[in-house]
Amino acid sequence: MGIRSDLIDLINRVSAKFEIPVIQQIFMPEPTPSPDRDSEFGIVVLEDQSAGLYYAWMGESQVGMNQRYKVEEFIGLHPLQVVELYRSDDEADRSIGLAAVNAISQSVIRQSRIELPSAADSMGELDLQPGDHLGMVGFFPSLVRKLTAENIQLTIIEKKKHVIESHTDLNMTSETSALRHCNKILSTASTLLNDSLDEVLAHSKAAEIVVVVGPTAGFLPDPLFARGVSAIGGSQIVDVEIAIQRLSRKQALGDAARKYLLRNKRDSIIVQ
Repeated sequence: MGIRSDLIDLINRVSAKFEIPVIQQIFMPEPTPSPDRDSEFGIVVLEDQSAGLYYAWMGESQVGMNQRYKVEEFIGLHPLQVVELYRSDDEADRSIGLAAVNAISQSVIRQSRIELPSAADSMGELDLQPGDHLGMVGFFPSLVRKLTAENIQLTIIEKKKHVIESHTDLNMTSETSALRHCNKILSTASTLLNDSLDEVLAHSKAAEIVVVVGPTAGFLPDPLFARGVSAIGGSQIVDVEIAIQRLSRKQALGDAARKYLLRNKRDSIIVQ
């Protein structure tokens, strides 16, 4: 089975052991991508204030989501009903489904009184050194500039054709197989939304460390750790009201969220 199926199965199992609150609120933006500001995110909030994010810049499939779905119809639903959308072949459906997966995961973490370890940096502690060849899945412009200045060899995997065409100065390709030449991998968590993480991991077996990061990495880590992912860097919403205010103003989450890092072996199976 793929990661999507394993995540859904895990969420169903843990939901049988915990009292999962119903959905209290959903914020669903109309995506307006811009290279000049932070990415946009939607959010699903449960009655205990546990929240899960989804990435809102996947592409044309998400356009009009705020009109396609009637947000009020989700209010009061058990989030497991919404999790089922993560099985869909439609990226817009999967967006909401993954946000529900993340919200339930965060509720379970909250109820289990698990302290999520703070992230020391935005790269999952990759500890890049001269001679490393980093495979970057997803384009992180500010990070690319930093690593280029440090002479770190980069191979960037990007599925958006227009991004590749506008950055011919970079070693950028849509071919995931290029990861086979990299000894360290940094992947955006949006690979769980565009259904490409299984493919990424299949080409990353030779890497000594594989890290998945992003605000949407709020899920329970077990299925990814079982596949050899070294660490997962996510964001925990600590103030829902401020988070939604900022998202509605197309601002970064800032201190409305805290970044954390779960490491395989050390923070491995957090839910028995």
